[in-house]
Amino acid sequence: MKRKILVTGSSGHSGHQISALLSHQYDIIGLDLIEGAYTTHLGSLTDHHLIDHLTDGIEAIIHTASLHAPHVQTHSRKDFVDTNITGTLKLLEAAQKNQVRKFIYTSTTSLYGESMVDENQAVWITEDIPTIPRDIYDITKIAAEGLCRDFFDKEGMQTTVLRVSRFWNEPLDMRIFYRMYRGVDVKDVADAHQLAIEKDFDAFNIFNISAQSIFTKNDLFDLKNNTRQLLEERIPALIAFYKSKDWFIPESIDRVYVIDKAKTVLGFDPKYNIHEMLKEY
Repeated sequence: MKRKILVTGSSGHSGHQISALLSHQYDIIGLDLIEGAYTTHLGSLTDHHLIDHLTDGIEAIIHTASLHAPHVQTHSRKDFVDTNITGTLKLLEAAQKNQVRKFIYTSTTSLYGESMVDENQAVWITEDIPTIPRDIYDITKIAAEGLCRDFFDKEGMQTTVLRVSRFWNEPLDMRIFYRMYRGVDVKDVADAHQLAIEKDFDAFNIFNISAQSIFTKNDLFDLKNNTRQLLEERIPALIAFYKSKDWFIPESIDRVYVIDKAKTVLGFDPKYNIHEMLKEY
């Protein structure tokens, strides 16, 4: 009999991909507000009776359900607190009650917020960079991460946080450009979650999950101030491709998401980086 994993947000872009990958090895119990291929239960994180029921007999939880940045324009602060903080807390409490072994929280690189702003050069974003929130989305994701840490420290639950970079569907020119420094393929996102499920940790961990950047710390000034020249030297195939499509090349790059910790500790090895993406198109 396959072990059971609960995936919240199972109809979402990442939740669906994670469920599809893990379904070969686990029995997926999917929770979402809308129907989907891997969604077995329709319902909300705020339905405490449902959450208690779904976490009974579960090996692990992957918690992707969330209000996201675009919802800032359409939802209240209370909505964000109810879903992203209270919903996460109730899920953690139910997991503790039902002795769920692992809890993987899908967070976001967005919560680095104001730390990603430097007038002089691009910012090298490791997990040690302070989180300085810009809006209620960032605030609630930071708080939910704190709850995960508290349950690891106080309750001994194997909680792990994956701060995932940009992976949703956007215009192709943006997706390709971002893949060099601040984007990731959803299939690599799924791989990272599988790695986190299968690894035991002696301490609470947070990992940046993004594509492998082609830049180094020595590039930070030029990324901010001489982007076109640096790209012509580093990845001329991108310049040629953008010219062939008559696409605009942004004049500056403001950050680089660093995945060294995820590679070393988690064994994360993204397969869909900028060179693979250019070959695809």
